[in-house]
Amino acid sequence: MNPYKKKSIPRHKTITLLGKVVMRDKELTVELLAPHLRRHFLKTYCKVGDHMSVTMTNKRPIRTAAQNNFYHLYLSLVSISSGHSMSELKDWVREKILSKGVREVYGETVRITKSSADLNISEFAEMMETIKEKTGVPIPDPAPFNLPLTYDEYGKLKEKQVEKYQEIKPKKFIKPKKKK
Repeated sequence: MNPYKKKSIPRHKTITLLGKVVMRDKELTVELLAPHLRRHFLKTYCKVGDHMSVTMTNKRPIRTAAQNNFYHLYLSLVSISSGHSMSELKDWVREKILSKGVREVYGETVRITKSSADLNISEFAEMMETIKEKTGVPIPDPAPFNLPLTYDEYGKLKEKQVEKYQEIKPKKFIKPKKKK
């Protein structure tokens, strides 16, 4: 092998197309927003038998990891104030705040709920505000929790919050029914 010959690295022509998810023939499909660009790309750069790679990214912004952590922190503080477990509070949030209605499945009525993980950033903020209104437990200031803290500093901050939230008397609400 000739040591002066460089190894060839293949190049790829790439195009990014935007689309919108639509319902067609009772199935979800993607409708491209600029189909003429797709046609131009295929005519200009592609041949029959070429291999393609398609990447799809849902552009609906979902809640952030920081919001998820803050949600669990807040529910732990509501738990301290109310005496309800985190699991009970999550069930309550799903049933009372994230409910999308009821349906009949196999002859039984079931509640259809959204997952808090599927909420976008503004829906998530609205859910947190609704929890505050229904429980009467204030949302803590998130700023200190977003600082780069050591485990000890975080533990001390959480202890202060626990002391504060043990003093808060939440609104009464009925405990969720245990699932059979």
